[in-house]
Amino acid sequence: MERLKLIVAVAGHGLGERMGAALESAGCAVCFHLSGQGTAKAAWLEMLGLSETRRDVLLAPCPESGVARALSALQAEAGGSRYFAVAIPLSGVAERDAYEQLIEGGNAHGQAV
Repeated sequence: MERLKLIVAVAGHGLGERMGAALESAGCAVCFHLSGQGTAKAAWLEMLGLSETRRDVLLAPCPESGVARALSALQAEAGGSRYFAVAIPLSGVAERDAYEQLIEGGNAHGQAV
């Protein structure tokens, strides 16, 4: 069973749809696109190049073997726009049953979707 990582990316408002499509085409099975409004201190916003308070947040479970490809796809899609992304082990976030369902592609009742 291949391990999963959760890619979390934050970009300026308006980039999320294109970046989500890039993640899915790079092998992430699904990408959750959320709109966010930040409350970080101005120094953090300035350092990250995200001066506008509205942002797009992407959450995408990705097989560990595809993380490098997915992050490269994000970089290519962002072009010169600023964003940040991290990949964290999903096994550290989800309980074992939920983790196995994500890997096997099932739903809450264990049926394939």
